[in-house]
Amino acid sequence: MDYFWAIFASVVVILIIYGIISSRLKQRRIRKATAKIFPTVQDHIQADKRYNIFLSHGKTIQNVRFIGISPAFDQHNPYLPFPLCQWLIVEKADGARAYLKPETVKFYEDAGK
Repeated sequence: MDYFWAIFASVVVILIIYGIISSRLKQRRIRKATAKIFPTVQDHIQADKRYNIFLSHGKTIQNVRFIGISPAFDQHNPYLPFPLCQWLIVEKADGARAYLKPETVKFYEDAGK
């Protein structure tokens, strides 16, 4: 009976390892097939370009210039709480700045000229 439980546990461990390995191989095959069909475009939001930003709660900010991202949380600065860090900073047409949490941006598009 002792051998039964040792063999049973070994089979379970082997099946778990097999599942993990086969899942990773399948994901790799899917990634390679997708890369053949859809090329990767190396383009992202850039500083000093104008964008239309669509936020997750439905508001749209038109024709704003992306300035940058506020710095990360500095543990040595007690005056800057964690939630007020790493905001997207954009400048509106009238010169006013807007500070957006990256999680609120649904998508963005080039504003054109």
